Amino acid sequence: LHLSRKANHYPFLMIRRPPRSTLFPYTTLFRSMLGYKCGLRLGEAFGICWEDIDLDKKTIEIKRQVQWKDKNKDNPEDGSYWYFSKPKYDSCRTITIDSELCELLKRERERQRKAQDYYDELYVHNFRTQSGRLNTVGDGEEVHLLCIRESGDFTQPRIMQHTSHIINSDLNIKFDFHSLRHTHCSMLLTAGAKPKYVQERLGHKNIQVTLQIYQHLTEEMKSQGDSILEEMF
Repeated sequence: LHLSRKANHYPFLMIRRPPRSTLFPYTTLFRSMLGYKCGLRLGEAFGICWEDIDLDKKTIEIKRQVQWKDKNKDNPEDGSYWYFSKPKYDSCRTITIDSELCELLKRERERQRKAQDYYDELYVHNFRTQSGRLNTVGDGEEVHLLCIRESGDFTQPRIMQHTSHIINSDLNIKFDFHSLRHTHCSMLLTAGAKPKYVQERLGHKNIQVTLQIYQHLTEEMKSQGDSILEEMF
């Protein structure tokens, strides 16, 4: 066990941890489902805490997002870090989730419980300062993040860049996390959901943003219909 401290930095604990275990396989599935089935922004998905989720009522409260703070050029010793802030456009909201996502989240909750037992005193606990800065040294109140590794470490949103790279390179499909949010919106509108409902669910800045997507879908469907008509006769 070694404790080191850089000037004005949080202390870093260098510890020997148990080897990663195949008992707790890592996957980006439920993280992707937060985009596909909920239409969340990337920062919103990775800012969810367990207390935001009600599996009985099948709801998730969206009340924050996680963002990256680069080093301050005027004070480089302050370092860079992740922190909580309000969702974009202050779009706090409560959304409904389906049974399939509920089951995914139940399995993830159980996986995390077993992993915490396995790591025991070496399990990492996450905290947030009054200003929203995330840390693992006990500064502020403890937060129970949804997106964590088996050891308790926060899973950074950048993990989705790796997922996107694999999809782009191996499947030759243009993809990023925002594609899931756009798909969720498109599917709702195509299925007949009211634009106002979609706006509130996705936290769009205003109804015009939703209507622009709806107009694009309408034009796309018309183009597809025209092509079918041309081939029929």
